[in-house]
Amino acid sequence: MSRIRANTITNQNANGAPNFPDGITVTGVVTATTTSQNITGDLTVSGNVGIGGTITYEDVTNIDSVGIITARGGIQIGVGGTIGSSGGGIVTYFGDASQMTGAGLGTDGSANTSGIVTASSFVSTAGQFFAERNKLINGEFRIMQRGEIASSTDQQLENLGGTGVNYTADHWQLYCQNTSARFQARRFHGDHPDGFGNSFRISCTTADTSLAANEEVQFFQKIEGFDTQEFAKGTSSAKQYTLSFYAKSTKTGTYICRLLGRHNTNRCVSASYTISDTNWNRYVITFPADTSIVDNSDATESLRVVWWLVAGSGVNNGTLQTTWVNSTDTGAATGQVNFADSTSNIFYLAGCQLEVGAVATPFERRRYVRDLEDSYRYYRRWKAGQEGVTYYDLHNDPAGATTLAQGAIIDADDALTTRWLNPPMNHKPEVETATDVRLATGQALYDSSTTLQENRSTSDHLNLHWDNGGGMGSAGDFYRLILKTSSGDFAVEAEI
Repeated sequence: MSRIRANTITNQNANGAPNFPDGITVTGVVTATTTSQNITGDLTVSGNVGIGGTITYEDVTNIDSVGIITARGGIQIGVGGTIGSSGGGIVTYFGDASQMTGAGLGTDGSANTSGIVTASSFVSTAGQFFAERNKLINGEFRIMQRGEIASSTDQQLENLGGTGVNYTADHWQLYCQNTSARFQARRFHGDHPDGFGNSFRISCTTADTSLAANEEVQFFQKIEGFDTQEFAKGTSSAKQYTLSFYAKSTKTGTYICRLLGRHNTNRCVSASYTISDTNWNRYVITFPADTSIVDNSDATESLRVVWWLVAGSGVNNGTLQTTWVNSTDTGAATGQVNFADSTSNIFYLAGCQLEVGAVATPFERRRYVRDLEDSYRYYRRWKAGQEGVTYYDLHNDPAGATTLAQGAIIDADDALTTRWLNPPMNHKPEVETATDVRLATGQALYDSSTTLQENRSTSDHLNLHWDNGGGMGSAGDFYRLILKTSSGDFAVEAEI
């Protein structure tokens, strides 16, 4: 082997680099300030390659990288090119996508996501597709026609308990079974989540620390079959139910919510949530779909949404029933705290929403008048001194009293009064209360006992036959039904 040791090698004229027409083989490291190479074969580099300029590819079909390709200035793809997974898997994009424009959907016109899509606005060619999501009525508890005035803003009901259904805020019921505890229910403006004007407050006013096996207290709402069809219950396309609400309580611990299907064969499913502090929190519960037992498309109760407050051992037992089964008490409220164990216990609710699918969307805001009209489908009340309702004694003038209904005399002691109901009620309404009602015409008040004799109403029309003390005049004369005193109260109900 020969060896050349030299400081500098030049061409034969000593004015340039030497030529190697047959090539040169180097087993070590070549160091050069500049180099220009034309490589026709493969180039293998075991270390890193740094490029300060531009790499230009001629007729490159594929670039195969097992790692991440980072481009600082962007990637441009020719017409018809794609970015995707060769194996049909998931392609993950990192970044906020704020500069992605013109990104279209697939040929089926749909976009699928397992999470939430947030946008500054949505434009739909099919209308306001985010409307009518909430299947619950009066979910903000703004309407409480049955409540008595507690302050300039609040209404409440006292001493609820025992056994029976207690109507509270419109279309909401506090059901009590065999309990010695007593409760106050109040539409409350003094404490509520941000973005709401009030909450609904249930306070324990008489404690019960030793529960009977069949003792129960539930707060619930019934939903009619016309409004549950979107869940496709009882079909292979059945959808999940997502319940969301804001709650806080001075009584922390495990609470239970329950769905109770009421059409055909009763079905039920339960879920738990934990109140771990005394702050307002939003809770989200997704119940599974039910492919058994179809909901009827009618005006009767098809679904009951329940918040448990007190559960005796008859329902607070075994394992919580978190899948749909034919209705059973076993596992209905397993783990539920005893909300009635102290008169210091207070439970608040706000923003209650039930919707189709597995995602809880923000609470659906409705105009106050819409909540009022939804409530009128089940209950209407005219109470002297409330909501602008006037009465005879206020001015000793029948003409100044609010007209509840109007009609004509049948004979001297009978009259028929009518009133159109808008919106129509759920079914033929029953008269719940008729306190200090009187018949009047012009300036004349027939101030004798006025009692309901017959109810001929339909869902959209009050048609009431009244019996009066007599002396009212001739058949066919026009008469009005009014309230006489400040205690006057007239209400009709068509609850399901």
